[in-house]
Amino acid sequence: MTDAGNAIDAATQAILTADASDDQATQAQALHHLAVALKGDDRLDESVLVFHLATRAAQAANMPDLAAEAGDARTELRQFISQGWRYQDNLPALDVVLRAHDEGATSFALIGPRTERSREPDSRIHLGMQQHTEAATRERNHELQRRAEEERKGIFIDRMESPPYAELAVGFIALKVLGPFIETFATKLGEQLGESVGRALGRIQLFRLAGGRRRLGVRVPDSRVLTRVELPEDLTEEARLALIDLDPTAEEVRGRLLRWDETSKTWK
Repeated sequence: MTDAGNAIDAATQAILTADASDDQATQAQALHHLAVALKGDDRLDESVLVFHLATRAAQAANMPDLAAEAGDARTELRQFISQGWRYQDNLPALDVVLRAHDEGATSFALIGPRTERSREPDSRIHLGMQQHTEAATRERNHELQRRAEEERKGIFIDRMESPPYAELAVGFIALKVLGPFIETFATKLGEQLGESVGRALGRIQLFRLAGGRRRLGVRVPDSRVLTRVELPEDLTEEARLALIDLDPTAEEVRGRLLRWDETSKTWK
């Protein structure tokens, strides 16, 4: 494992330890260490989120120097990735989460008293993601309609590349979007793969095809294979539990798109 990977593991464990005691100062420091480690591992959009959370935690713990350092790092990194091609598609989901957090959304799933955490996705994040997806779908439909009209007039237009998703959240951002369910899912995934929660989270993606349902993807170790699960808008507790127990690397599901079968109560 790389030095950055070890640092991610250590920082995630430090957050979980501080989480048990509700120690805000230790949480703030651990979040800052995690943000730095994520940046070092080239998980830049996740790093922006955690720098943001470190800033808020440091402010709550009356640590102005750490709050300023984390805030400056967040701003500089956000500006940097907005100018590049690799992470631009991830930014809408990230910005929804950051905006919702600043508007008083629920605590990040790995910090704050556990008794105060909602078991459901935060309503502001859910609404923001829905609005972004609807806007992206409308924009694409408008472009398709425009192209169809031009083609009827005999005007040739280059083939339109279909965006694979209207929203994308990865790692710790996916955790924030879907809440404690993803923390539990990542914990079980880490146990299956012999990895930490922080490392397992890096394998998780949340995306939505234009006009379609959300899908949860898990990158299979040592490959480019992605096992995908189509998430119903109403994900029942029974489906959640079955998904947590699912091994995305198993031969019978590896690389496939799975849907919940209400009759057999299984993902297949």
